[in-house]
Amino acid sequence: MSGAKPSLYDILGVSKTDSCNDIKKAYFRLAKTHHPDKGGDPEKFKELNRASEILTDESKRRMYDELGIIEGENGNAPDGAFHGMGGGGFAFPFDINMNDLFGSMFGGGQQGRGPVRKGRKPSPSVQSVGISLEQFYLGHSFDVHINRQSFCKACSNTGAKTKESCRPCGGRGVVVQMMQMGPMTMQTTGPCLDCHGKGEKVLEACDKCAGSGFLAEKRNLTVSILPGTRPGEVYMFPEVCSDHSGFEKPGDAHIVVVEDPNDSVGRFIKRAGDQLQHLETTLTLTLAESLIGCVVRVDGHPGYRDGLHLQIPAGSFQGDRYCLTGYGMPIAGQIGSYGDFFVRIEVVIKPTERKLFATKGRKALAPLFEGYVHDAECAKEDIKTELYLHK
Repeated sequence: MSGAKPSLYDILGVSKTDSCNDIKKAYFRLAKTHHPDKGGDPEKFKELNRASEILTDESKRRMYDELGIIEGENGNAPDGAFHGMGGGGFAFPFDINMNDLFGSMFGGGQQGRGPVRKGRKPSPSVQSVGISLEQFYLGHSFDVHINRQSFCKACSNTGAKTKESCRPCGGRGVVVQMMQMGPMTMQTTGPCLDCHGKGEKVLEACDKCAGSGFLAEKRNLTVSILPGTRPGEVYMFPEVCSDHSGFEKPGDAHIVVVEDPNDSVGRFIKRAGDQLQHLETTLTLTLAESLIGCVVRVDGHPGYRDGLHLQIPAGSFQGDRYCLTGYGMPIAGQIGSYGDFFVRIEVVIKPTERKLFATKGRKALAPLFEGYVHDAECAKEDIKTELYLHK
């Protein structure tokens, strides 16, 4: 039949999101229908067994899902795998997962595995480092020290100075046994207990790594950030993490620079703009400062350690926003280019100022503003004067 080969999930009629128990139930349901003793197709039954064996083994299923390969695949059973035995019995010369079929009746343990195809590289190791606003402004360099494990070259990561092939399993790491169950004979494959599934026995441990196959190693990573670098920038160091037996290459290290949550300056001076090239802060003025103007010192600006002095114009009121061009963050990659510095005004009126304004202040301002005051027309006796300040 032409067309794409059905996946193992298709063979069992399950989906990738189904649990191991769901897959087992689907297998047992189909096995009752397709078992040769029930008149089923032997090849179909063989496919069901193979699919169930892989999809109910966590490591095999993960490798099948991620890489499209089958861990420990021993090849297809030869043609004519089912033969009459007299009394209606059948021999099954292909691997059967005894735990899946009969629970704990025959004991636990993982099925033996053959050679495993290595992945190319594990997922990167990610570490975030907090940077102050001043360090983002001026540029900064810091070191990250890592401890890694590297393959021991003296023993080729085997941990053995001398070794030999395991005789009971012939160096395969797995042993095959025939099990008679009434009229049925089943062939099972399991890990070799003599070599723990490795196929080799260590005669003498490696002196360099004390038999572990790995050596401890320290590595220093230097991160240099340019002035104006934005938070969230990722610095990548290829293949500096520990060697891993399951992968061809070691993983990468990703260092992410973020805003330091403990930076006191960053609490009242913030970065803004589509490229975070601007700086902004809020200044609190008294009523007097708001009305007649004043000179204020802004502390914490990363470019001015002695403070940035600003002339606030007279008549600066609540919500006003001023801009000082070119006093923001350096723009990364553009030498001499800076964003802007924005100041938002808040006005807080002190009780003494309120009292002064209600007496002398009103008389002083009346000649200037009474022409702009438009009183509502009403009888004098209708005006309510019992207002009080509610806090």
